[in-house]
Amino acid sequence: MAIFSTIGTLLITLLGAVPAYALLDVADCRSEKQGQAQLQSLRPGLFTVQGTLAGFDPCQASVRFRLPDGVVRPPLMISVHGGGGIKDVLASDQAFFEHGMATLTFDAYEMNRFSGRGSLFWARQVSNEARQRMLLSTAWAAYQWAIQRQDIDTQNIYIFGISNRAAVAANLAAMVDPRHVRGVISEGITPVGLGLPDQTRVPMLLAFGRLNDFGAADPKMMRWLLSDPCRFNLRFELAPPGTAQRCNNTSGPAEMTPNPLAWVDSIKARSAPIEIVYFENMAHNAYFGPLIQQRATWGSGQTLGASLGATPEARAQFFRAMTDFIARQRTSLEPPKP
Repeated sequence: MAIFSTIGTLLITLLGAVPAYALLDVADCRSEKQGQAQLQSLRPGLFTVQGTLAGFDPCQASVRFRLPDGVVRPPLMISVHGGGGIKDVLASDQAFFEHGMATLTFDAYEMNRFSGRGSLFWARQVSNEARQRMLLSTAWAAYQWAIQRQDIDTQNIYIFGISNRAAVAANLAAMVDPRHVRGVISEGITPVGLGLPDQTRVPMLLAFGRLNDFGAADPKMMRWLLSDPCRFNLRFELAPPGTAQRCNNTSGPAEMTPNPLAWVDSIKARSAPIEIVYFENMAHNAYFGPLIQQRATWGSGQTLGASLGATPEARAQFFRAMTDFIARQRTSLEPPKP
């Protein structure tokens, strides 16, 4: 919901009726940046997206841009949601906000003018590449909007992504300017969709729950070893050069995508530092809620791992690891002590 004040500013109200603290000028609104995409059926129960994809309109109703009280030009965390939509990152967004960071998140599906579909539809009945194209288009534009602001520390921006959007965050790590973005955190990354970049420009933290079997057909396969045929990858003009250029629906379609660990091994010599951390008693999306170990059937007809959440202790350990990573990147900005 947006409310115009008498002094010509626009107050963006947060989802869940929690008020935002950031006032945006009416001139910031960019309704023309919202998308005009449409769902297109690939086969019964599975869809992709075609049409003009959204950029970023800070006044779109799903956008949450918050500044913590009493902090002058705080660092900013941009959270990129997972397959289910913005609710995937609301709890983690709140945790970063309470940690003293400005926070920015949004729903890419709503930014593309999709409404009336539940999170399970997006997570299980829309292709990885379609979701990732929407997210990368909007997240890239959101980053460009953020670096122009005067109320945050534009030399201390971080990006957090979950699941499909962890792959988007990894691609952003190859696109952003290191003078602005200090680090990227990817939880439960997938190599399938738009692929993963050939080189990253900023430090990354890759996090996996030891119980994360999400999207794996083999019950013994964990997320860090996840791989699928190259035909599920799509080249996208906005994405940086990466695995999808050589492994896609027309180039080696029957070959397998490099799994996340193989990808790290292949790029680490020419990239910014990449840390990999694992957490016991944690599955996919630690902030989903209580730990649930399960399997589920997708729109493709496949039955795959679908374990979610974490124990409170594991979630706390994960958050400490993220804030420690952020602190290390911020320390590197400080001049050497005499």
